[in-house]
Amino acid sequence: MKESRIKRVSEILKMSERELTEYLRETDNSLQPTDLLKIISFEHGVKVFYQHENQEKPYKTRVFLRGIENSDLLK
Repeated sequence: MKESRIKRVSEILKMSERELTEYLRETDNSLQPTDLLKIISFEHGVKVFYQHENQEKPYKTRVFLRGIENSDLLK
């Protein structure tokens, strides 16, 4: 198994959909081998929906925002 380090949000946002899927499968313990990932890019970043194979609704959502390190959103 390849060892993955935790990446900065800026690195994650530069990944292709395939690279992001591989990265999340390697680093996220909640992700099961049969789970589906739906990745949606939007103006301010990327949303990732985690979905069990036979379910309609996602059980988990992650959002990676651009420029979050310099944002007033966290104040």
